[in-house]
Amino acid sequence: MTGLLRALIVDDEPLAIERLEVICSRLPDLEVVGTANDGAEAMHQIERLEPDLVLLDITMPSVDGIAVAARLARWDSPPAVVFVTAHDGFALEAFDLEAIDYVLKPVSPERLARAVARVASRRGERRRGGESQWLSELWVPHRESLLRLPVSEIDRIEAERD
Repeated sequence: MTGLLRALIVDDEPLAIERLEVICSRLPDLEVVGTANDGAEAMHQIERLEPDLVLLDITMPSVDGIAVAARLARWDSPPAVVFVTAHDGFALEAFDLEAIDYVLKPVSPERLARAVARVASRRGERRRGGESQWLSELWVPHRESLLRLPVSEIDRIEAERD
């Protein structure tokens, strides 16, 4: 990766913001440039600060995280979005909005580090023009989380019929 990733943390819970700030401060390639408490403030801060990455909660008053991501998806060069939420039920909708990752609370430093590494990797691909027109990975529900499977490792997909 070249340069620091500049991140904005968006969550309506002050303790969640504080916890993410502490975890982010330990990641050498990440700099938190601001925080926001709701979606409306997030959009203002994104326009003002131009972060590379938005760590975005989903359930917030007024404008929620899904609405923020939907607005960003219409931009020509939006920041990367990593959802950080306590709710696993929005994952499909999140990935339809081209989220890079979906991290469940409580957030572990290792899990957030992996999400940030994905953002950094994608950032490098975008700079090199290396984005493929083909899907490179699938997200599969497994127990209480989601697994990311590289398409290159899938031999066959079977669907169960009810």
